[in-house]
Amino acid sequence: MYSTLPQLLMEKAKSIGNLPVQYYKDKSGTFNPVTYGEFSQLVLDFEAGLLSMGTKRGDHVGLISDDRREWFVCSMGIMASGACDIPRGSEATAKDLGYILSFVDCRICVAESRFSLAKILENKEQIKTLEKVILIDPTQMETNGAKTDGVEIYSYDEILEIGRKFRKENPDVAENTLNEGTSEETATIIFTSGTTGTPKGVELTHNNFMCQLEGIKSVFPLKEGDKALCVLPVWHVYEREMEYALIYIGCALCYSKPVASLIMADLKKINPQFMACVPRIWDALFKQIQKNVATKTSRLVLFKFFVASASTLRRFRAILHGRNQYFKKRGFFKNIAIKGLYLPIIFLLPLRALGDILFFNKAKTIMGNGFKVGMSGGGGLAPKIDRFFNSTGFRLVEGYGLTETAPICSIRYYKKPVLGTIGRIMPYCEGRIINRHGQECAPGQIGVLYIHGPNVMKGYYKQPELTEKVLKDGWFNTGDLVMRTYKGELMIKGRQKDTIVLHSGENIEPFPLECKLAESPYISQAVVVGQDKNCLGALIIPAKDNILKYAKNNGMNTENPAQVLKSDLIHDLMFKEFERLISPKTGFKPFEKIGKYVFLDKPFEVGSELSAKQDIIRYKINEMYKWQIMMMFSDSVVAQNLGNLSNLTSSLISKIPGKKDKK
Repeated sequence: MYSTLPQLLMEKAKSIGNLPVQYYKDKSGTFNPVTYGEFSQLVLDFEAGLLSMGTKRGDHVGLISDDRREWFVCSMGIMASGACDIPRGSEATAKDLGYILSFVDCRICVAESRFSLAKILENKEQIKTLEKVILIDPTQMETNGAKTDGVEIYSYDEILEIGRKFRKENPDVAENTLNEGTSEETATIIFTSGTTGTPKGVELTHNNFMCQLEGIKSVFPLKEGDKALCVLPVWHVYEREMEYALIYIGCALCYSKPVASLIMADLKKINPQFMACVPRIWDALFKQIQKNVATKTSRLVLFKFFVASASTLRRFRAILHGRNQYFKKRGFFKNIAIKGLYLPIIFLLPLRALGDILFFNKAKTIMGNGFKVGMSGGGGLAPKIDRFFNSTGFRLVEGYGLTETAPICSIRYYKKPVLGTIGRIMPYCEGRIINRHGQECAPGQIGVLYIHGPNVMKGYYKQPELTEKVLKDGWFNTGDLVMRTYKGELMIKGRQKDTIVLHSGENIEPFPLECKLAESPYISQAVVVGQDKNCLGALIIPAKDNILKYAKNNGMNTENPAQVLKSDLIHDLMFKEFERLISPKTGFKPFEKIGKYVFLDKPFEVGSELSAKQDIIRYKINEMYKWQIMMMFSDSVVAQNLGNLSNLTSSLISKIPGKKDKK
């Protein structure tokens, strides 16, 4: 029986050693398999290489890399040696790497390339314990123990070779060390992406991950030999837990990149059965599908009509079978009234069949002929996207969790989904919804979600005072505002810390408003602001192509896009969209209307406005766009000029070549 993740891997290597565990792309773009048996030997070789360098149980080994097949070998090898990995992506700043690697006293660090190495060595004075760096891709660099700034540099291949020699000279040492691991040992310390300030090191044990595997398996219709397309940052806890669950099932991991056009191409090549993504990727895939199946304006109108018909049909069926967001049990007379839905359902069925013939069957082939189910997590899924996939023949479930809960607390079941919810609390943990008076909430009431169970972290590494603030008597305060249906499904309503308090005292959660605004074809993304203001405002990234098309259809010259965005025509269009989307008719309160807005010049970027899992970092956005926010809420000429100056400065700065350009 296994107690750790590497032990699980070795068990799978014994039972299904000939099945592929990974598919990776070579330079020609061809996917190549690596079997469970081959992979397990690479892990043992890497572990042995670390042991030969003096790695001991309880050590911390840095792992700074983006998605690639070697990452998983390194992580498993580190854990097999009894150490824990300290992961981060290659986009991490030199400052963050200096802080993280010094905070955990790393002696050995794995880095993806010489660019990551340069950022690490930039902080050598701060990372006083650092002795060795292992480069996965040492292109044009001297390694084999060569010293740079007093640090020994090795290549990934050299460590494997050292490990093979060590295993030959010391039979069974690597295997015995791996088998000595226990479930309560720390597997990883993942530093949060800093959405609220200084990163905190979340200490997770093997059991935090392992306790979820059977529960996750029961949710998905996957079996041994199935393939999953992996596109998320591999070091992030959401992707990690899903990959562990896929290995537990006996599936293969196929690596791609989080770019919609690339994902679409790889879906055709690999024909996977599963994919776990964040909402922005599902949104991008929806747009790609729409573009591919509705190439002309006339077809686009028809496509939208059939999507709306399919969505209405799904909604009526959900109401009929009690799969809606109910907060109390339906009464006798309501059940009788609901039977009247049979008639519109019968009317809509032929439209759905015609929609399949004209659009949806083609859309499904884009995702691959064998695609079974997708999962969205790491942020709220826009209702429009949720409805599209689940109404047109796709299966898309939504899950919820946090780094501190390793991460999955709930997943919506794919067979009988209640859209707009994140499903019920998983069987391995408990959840409570507590109001501000400390009382447990009834269905339909909003409160803060607390989680208790074996998936909850040990704590924040070396920060007991921060741990005590969020973890009491084993109950973790998620900080998320949720509401429960009477059947137990959860609905996310926002973040406790994101709450906007208007000057008049009303408390507003920006998240539902942002999801609704994103349904507009003229808005790519919106961030709602307005703390201590008289009304709400929105920072908007415009969907420029659609806006220019609208302007052209209304007789406007579109040769100067910047002027189009400033025009009265588009100003009126935006407020019409606000009124259409945010109103009492759509479930919002009168004080939640958007009273002001400003367009931003460029999309949000990971490492800047977005975290690694592509969540918006509100405190950064408020700081980066403070002049635009000031301009939005002030009618003064001074504020407007400052806002224009800020836009101009940001535009000029963005054109200055940085390190990324020098690569």
